[in-house]
Amino acid sequence: MKRRIAIAGSLTILIFILMPLALILLNLRGQGIFMISAIVTLVFVGIYLFGGVPKLIVAVIYGMLTFMFLFFLDEAYHLPFLIVGTLIFVLNPLSTFETYLTSKMNDEDVLPIRFSLRGSYWPFFNYQKEMKNFYHLPQARKLYTKKWYLHTRQITTLSLITMGIFLFLLGLSNIANTLDNFSWFNFFVFYNVIIIFLLAFMLFKKGFTSTFRTFVISLFLPVIYLIFRSDFPDPLKYTLAASMFFIGLVVSTVELIKFYQRVAYDSYHYYDPDLQMEVFANALFEPLVYNETFILSGHYQIKVKPEVFQKVLHDILVYANLFKIIITAYTFSKDTVHIYADFHEKDHKRAEKFKTFLEAKFKMGIKADMYEDPNKEVYEKMFFHRPEYIITRAQSLAGLLKELEIKTRIIISLIIYFELEEELEEFSNEFPVSRLEDLSEEDYLTVRVDLPSINVDYMIEAKIREVLLGLLMHHGKFVRISVYY
Repeated sequence: MKRRIAIAGSLTILIFILMPLALILLNLRGQGIFMISAIVTLVFVGIYLFGGVPKLIVAVIYGMLTFMFLFFLDEAYHLPFLIVGTLIFVLNPLSTFETYLTSKMNDEDVLPIRFSLRGSYWPFFNYQKEMKNFYHLPQARKLYTKKWYLHTRQITTLSLITMGIFLFLLGLSNIANTLDNFSWFNFFVFYNVIIIFLLAFMLFKKGFTSTFRTFVISLFLPVIYLIFRSDFPDPLKYTLAASMFFIGLVVSTVELIKFYQRVAYDSYHYYDPDLQMEVFANALFEPLVYNETFILSGHYQIKVKPEVFQKVLHDILVYANLFKIIITAYTFSKDTVHIYADFHEKDHKRAEKFKTFLEAKFKMGIKADMYEDPNKEVYEKMFFHRPEYIITRAQSLAGLLKELEIKTRIIISLIIYFELEEELEEFSNEFPVSRLEDLSEEDYLTVRVDLPSINVDYMIEAKIREVLLGLLMHHGKFVRISVYY
């Protein structure tokens, strides 16, 4: 991956370095030829970076065929062949050849590039991604439950891609046919091409709502451009353009604010009889419990009724989203609400400011306890390894399968470990286990227990409690639970 990024980055930087030199040293025709070459090169660099070598080879073949036909054919035949060329790119008749190349090359040259925002704040960014995915879950669920919605999204996405490829080829053809009268306004069409592909990407990843928001924001630059190209008097032209620019800036700012306000909290909701509290543990945080940087934990106690707290929960989540705070759980105990939150290891001041924010929100003093929990021992004791948490997580995952209308038997999979071989052998006499050598060390033995079950809550609970009882008797330690179908 690093080699592909280095090659693509070097070529991109080289093109942008050469661009001002071409504008200074070349005549009008030379500038047009350079810009066509630069655009085509950047497109192929993008295909290489995000698609891999096999897709690049196939795209180069299609590109060379298209170029040859456009070069040798009269201009009158260009439009029909542009349509044919677009269909070639979309239908991909060399898909079998691409598959063959993929099987012969290593992963470095084949797999799509993946960017990961690591750094010390990576747990929050991963959590934010999970939250956005959950926020868009209603639209994603339609892909499984409503065939008409799935087909509509597929057809619309394919139509946008087809339109983008056609406009791209048409733009290149128009520039090539007018090199002696080269105009930089020809490149405005490539803005539209970029927007069309962006809309297709948003539709594929998010759905129609996010695509429409992106479309609205993208309209302002074309409108401003058309105003400048109009025959309006100059005072009216500049007034309209300035007005549209200001409106576009306001709309973009509002959308940015709404982006941070689109928060969600998916909870494992249960009552813990031992701790005597109603728990709402953050299900989106579950994959990120163990990390090395968000180890500063806070426990905030607010003496309000649950219904009062629920009214301001959204505002608390928005604040947390703005300032990189992860609300890991909240609980109700008698007349007190308990909020548990994780902060970056260096964000002691933010933890204090969060307390001030809560006090201002509820107009009362709030008790706060701060502690470092690098091994998540407190979180395990309070939530993660509690029987009710484990059962509720399994039932929640199984319930998601029901919502997606996946009506099959499920497999409840538990990862556990033992410190002694004898205890593992005794446990394996009662439950089927699969040893996980890659996750085992000298001082502990990791295994997986797979339990087939029908997707009914009480059956799931019964099977899990049976395993947890076996772990208690044989001194096994629970690690994590998942549900498959």
